[in-house]
Amino acid sequence: MADFLSIEVTGADELRVALAGALRKLQNPRDLMVSLGAILEGNIERRFDRKRDPDGQAWAPLADSTKARYAAEDDGARRGTLLQRTGQMRNSLTANAGDDYVEVGMNRLTTGGAWSIPLLHETGTEHMPRRGIFLADPKAGTLGRSDEADLQAELVAFMDGLFG
Repeated sequence: MADFLSIEVTGADELRVALAGALRKLQNPRDLMVSLGAILEGNIERRFDRKRDPDGQAWAPLADSTKARYAAEDDGARRGTLLQRTGQMRNSLTANAGDDYVEVGMNRLTTGGAWSIPLLHETGTEHMPRRGIFLADPKAGTLGRSDEADLQAELVAFMDGLFG
C-alpha cells in the first residue's frame, strides 16, 4: 500500500493564461461600459422612431397650441415629428464611458440656454406632459424593463466571455 497520493494537473498554463485575461478584463472594463452605452443609445434611438417611453407607453401628442405655433414659425411647412421638429435634440444623443461609468445624454438647450430640452421632456412641466426618453421613472431613477433586460444580457455575455 502506498504512503502518498499523487495528483497530476494538466493544462495549468492554459488556466493561468485564461485567468490573467479575465483579470485584465475585470480591471479595465471600459469595453463593457462602451457596450452598455451603445445598447442604451440604440434603445433611445428606437424610442424616437416609435414615439414611446422606456416602458413602451406612447408619448403624449403635441398640444394644439404647440402645433399652431410650430406651423406659424415654419411658414406652414411641416418640419419633423414629435420630439424631432429640427432633429437637433436627437442628433445630440451621445454616450461616454470609462472603466467605472457610462453616461448617456443629450445636450440640446432652449434658446438662451436656460433649460435642457431633453430634461423638460423627461420630467414634464406644469404645461407639458412627460415624454420619457431615458428613464421609466425619473424620480426613482429607474430604467425601463427592456433597458434592464438588454443591459443584463450584455453583462452575462461579458461574464461568459471572461474565459473565452
